[in-house]
Amino acid sequence: MPAAVFLELALSACATTFTPGPNNILLLSSTSTFGFRKCRPLIFGIWTGLLTVMLICGFGCAVLGELVPQIVPVAKYVGAAYVLYLAYKTFTRKTGDGSTEASKPLTYVNGFLLQFLNIKIMMLGIAFYSGYILPYGFHVGHILAFAVIMAACAGTGNLIWATLGTLLFPLYKKYARVINTIMALLLVWCAWKIVSV
Repeated sequence: MPAAVFLELALSACATTFTPGPNNILLLSSTSTFGFRKCRPLIFGIWTGLLTVMLICGFGCAVLGELVPQIVPVAKYVGAAYVLYLAYKTFTRKTGDGSTEASKPLTYVNGFLLQFLNIKIMMLGIAFYSGYILPYGFHVGHILAFAVIMAACAGTGNLIWATLGTLLFPLYKKYARVINTIMALLLVWCAWKIVSV
């Protein structure tokens, strides 16, 4: 397989995963509230969940490709409901000086689970695998490279959004209610985008 294919895949993955979506908005919200360090379990959950989903998409692309028409109508509503739940948790987050334990950051499991309920990630994995890798035949090495490239690009986007949230951390102390409301509304928008696919 030509190396240029992997480069094209990486560029396309960056273009799609750096944009606002449930993962990135959730990280922006969480790190602006709790700081980067306390949100590391959530970040690692997102990354390992994404890598797992990409591996499933790669290894099961032929089967998933046939099942997607039946899965999408149900999965997109389940995914949107979970994102709405995250919006609710964001909106009702207790405010304070950032040092209280009244409100806790989301966990590794929350981040991991979000990947399996995010139909955009699944569709992206299937579309990119089918478009870039599948034409060159089934090779385990190609599937592993595909999953790593997709996870690395999305992970870089996640880090950018998480860092932006960290920069907002001092502002959060002053404007917690406003920031929580804006982030919750952005997550509601993400849920609507998932359903409208």
